Amino acid sequence: MARSRWVAPVLAVAVVAAFVLVFGIPTPATPAFDDPPTRLDSCSVIRDSGRYVLTADIDERAESCVRITAADVVLDGNGHVIDGHTFRENTTGIAVTGRNVTVRDLTAVNWTFGVRYEGARGGTVTNVTTWHTGDGVTVSDSPASRVERVTATNGFTGIFVRDSDGSVVSNGVVRDMSSVGLFVADSRDVTVSNASVVRSKTGIALLGDRNGRVTDAVVRSTDEALLLVDSRNNEIRNATLSNPDGAAVVARSNESDNRLVGTRGNWTSDDASGTTHKNRT
Repeated sequence: MARSRWVAPVLAVAVVAAFVLVFGIPTPATPAFDDPPTRLDSCSVIRDSGRYVLTADIDERAESCVRITAADVVLDGNGHVIDGHTFRENTTGIAVTGRNVTVRDLTAVNWTFGVRYEGARGGTVTNVTTWHTGDGVTVSDSPASRVERVTATNGFTGIFVRDSDGSVVSNGVVRDMSSVGLFVADSRDVTVSNASVVRSKTGIALLGDRNGRVTDAVVRSTDEALLLVDSRNNEIRNATLSNPDGAAVVARSNESDNRLVGTRGNWTSDDASGTTHKNRT
């Protein structure tokens, strides 16, 4: 997964000595199937379209526990847990490369990537929880995706969207991230709504984004509430920032024409680059 473009900016934001685990677009259609779902109770590769349901918790030391390579798949976790047993590098709970795949109603624990979509257009992640996992939900090179009602706790990055134009992130709850709570990079027309980020190095980061929209976000107890890098023509509306010991907005390197509307709360003013005059409030 290529994310080297943002390694330096993120490290500038979060110098982490160790990996501390502590708008409009059409809604992607959920596939409809007549056949009963296929039952899964262990790590598997899904190569055929259809419905699949977990029937038990899974606790296995796998590189990737569930891999979905087919298009038009619904994986229903049925409230179960997919556990990597112990945290190890370069592991993935659920890896998706097929288009129009829905993953819902499960918990991923002890993975480098909890749920990762890679080159998987039009996917949906909903009602997913991650804990003690590096990157909770990652959507990369997967335009028109939806990430809904994700709760990510105790990791590095909670929700990461990269190169995924027209995607939507809604009702996410992120806590205790050693780097970024909600990270959107190199994307256009991404909408983030009703996000809550608490106790992360950086709350919400927009890096290399265009024409995005962040609405009704709540960011508390972070070193930096909002980070804008190389981002243009984005709007942050109705954000609540409770950050008395940290910065509200840090703008670095070529950001311009970003609008902050209706932002409220308490924070320490800080702008590392002296460029916030380019942004309209």
